[in-house]
Amino acid sequence: MKNYLIYLLISLTAVFTPVLPLLLTVGFLIGADFFVGLYKAYKLKQEITSRKLGHTISKMLLYQVTILSLFLFETFILDSVLPITKIGAGLIAVVELKSISESVEIMTGVSIWKRIVKVVKRGNSETKDFL
Repeated sequence: MKNYLIYLLISLTAVFTPVLPLLLTVGFLIGADFFVGLYKAYKLKQEITSRKLGHTISKMLLYQVTILSLFLFETFILDSVLPITKIGAGLIAVVELKSISESVEIMTGVSIWKRIVKVVKRGNSETKDFL
């Protein structure tokens, strides 16, 4: 029985190794959002509850399972015709970056998101004001 479990873990590792960078990137962004949120709560003297901390754990599990599911769907059903795993991870990354931006805006009054959108819309002439 022990050998079957080892074989199963090795097989799962082999299957999911290509998607590991996306999982790590999304995990990093969720962690960054978590720490920015903690700092925001500390700075604004808000209460930190276990319920709010639990949202991070459920978000991490949900996002990681979503990416793994998209990867399996893309690899074994679509035969890698459409990069839906990267599209899904990109959407999750945008959500997390927006959340970080909102927290920074609440703390500092400066909207990083609005500045980024302004730079993208106007081109390189605005980058001097951004930096």
